[in-house]
Amino acid sequence: MMERDCPFCFPSHDCVVHEDSLVRIICDAFPVSLGHLLVTPRRHVGDWFAAAPSEQQALTAALITARNIVLKSHHPDGFNIGVNVGEAAGQTVPHLHIHLIPRYLGDVDDPTGGVRGVIPAKANYLNPNAVSGSCQGKLIRGGALDPLLERLLSDLDAANKFDLAVAFILPSGVDLLEDHIRDLLSRGGTARILTGDYQFVTDPLALQRLLDLPGSLELRIYQCRERSFHPKAYLISSNSGQWSAYVGSSNLSRTALCEGVEWNYRIESATDTAGLAEVQAAFEALWADPQTLPVTADWLVDYKNRRPKDVNVQVVDNMEPDGEVPTPHLVQEEALEALEDTRTKGNCAGLVVLATGLGKTWLSAFDSNRPEYRRVLFVAHRDEILGQSMRTFRKIRPHARLGRYTGTEKSLDADVLFASVQTLSRLPHLRQFALDAFDYIIIDEFHHAAAATYRKIINYFSPKFMLCLTATPERTDGGNLLGLCEENMVYRCDIGRGITLGLLSPFHYYGVPDNVDYRNIPWRNSRFDENELTAAVATETRAHNVLEQL
Repeated sequence: MMERDCPFCFPSHDCVVHEDSLVRIICDAFPVSLGHLLVTPRRHVGDWFAAAPSEQQALTAALITARNIVLKSHHPDGFNIGVNVGEAAGQTVPHLHIHLIPRYLGDVDDPTGGVRGVIPAKANYLNPNAVSGSCQGKLIRGGALDPLLERLLSDLDAANKFDLAVAFILPSGVDLLEDHIRDLLSRGGTARILTGDYQFVTDPLALQRLLDLPGSLELRIYQCRERSFHPKAYLISSNSGQWSAYVGSSNLSRTALCEGVEWNYRIESATDTAGLAEVQAAFEALWADPQTLPVTADWLVDYKNRRPKDVNVQVVDNMEPDGEVPTPHLVQEEALEALEDTRTKGNCAGLVVLATGLGKTWLSAFDSNRPEYRRVLFVAHRDEILGQSMRTFRKIRPHARLGRYTGTEKSLDADVLFASVQTLSRLPHLRQFALDAFDYIIIDEFHHAAAATYRKIINYFSPKFMLCLTATPERTDGGNLLGLCEENMVYRCDIGRGITLGLLSPFHYYGVPDNVDYRNIPWRNSRFDENELTAAVATETRAHNVLEQL
């Protein structure tokens, strides 16, 4: 089709409801519902993949404008957004156009599946009589073109239960799934992970990282005792109650999930109830087998001691990395030297100020990793910070016992303990520990330390050294932070120098009007209630408002 014949290059003026330098919004000539609009580029572009990145961005932003136009005249209950690319996908005009289709309750008998309805038999994947929802086929062949990982993550990110039984677990496999399992657990989901000690291939560091995860996760080991052990099954339950399972040849490693030729077969409860039940029963039997034991910190120490140093992991994963040992960058090296110097002078506490992004947690992990600091306490005010810090310390101390002390988990014998200030500051909890229980204490986000909860912890313990960290030492309430750490400013590197050194990126601030009514947010103890504030500002409406104004 020539541009002069294209209905989207030269639309009727009556059909155009909005346009700018890059896009037009026009009324569909054959609407499927009231308010059906098309968002098109002004330039004659064949399809989405031929559009320039700037056009794709403009088209995406214009969808919000189109939605607002529809809402001024109609009251839909939902929307479908769709792009047809190529004749096989139903594209009839070879000029890119995005459909914004308003949907109304009752406009079709069964709207389940939405845009999946382009292949009608597979639209309602919740219907037990429907054809399998996996249009890619049930056999996953592995390799770069059909890796198991993509299927796993797609299911796992919508899951509430995850059961896994594999012969071997390696750090490279944990690298791929750790954040997704963490998300599952943070949503209140559960995970059960079972592996074996066959030929000592399973890596103790991989098991340690799984043990570090917070939430409802159980980790068990099958003691092989000269018997081979090669199950590989991943079972996942969605919030809708549907189960899927992958049974085949993939262990939990990068090669098995991403690159290797591995065959795995997908079974779904919606289409093969009996088959799925067999896999579940086999997992439960193995989970309850007398040779299966919980993985504990003590068991892990024993396993590390028994494991030969020359285990040939390459047999099962030739891509398993050796693991680079993290090293400090320039600013951290300067801070480490300053900390060593201050201790030489007899100081037992000090404040380090590093701009956000310069690695305060890494600095504390480097500095506390010394033989004289047998036990370390890391204190922060948010569980999220504790979890992130724990991951950082794990990379520096791969064999250490790391533990949490929070409202839901209390580890008393950890080498490095990550404690919530709200929990630890209560006297019954403090009394669980001797005054000299910790050789090195880290107080993160030290700008909060003037609060009574922090001062209780600082005043209770007597460490060999206390490191205080913040990016924002100046307080508006007159609190004296230096007074809490022996008036000792050890080192400071602000954002300007971080940018000059190339460790931080330059940035611009943009101020936009805010639609949040802060009068409705409770004000307690000279600050907004954190939970109420988060609920008010962390919304899609507020994000759309910012995008529209930018």
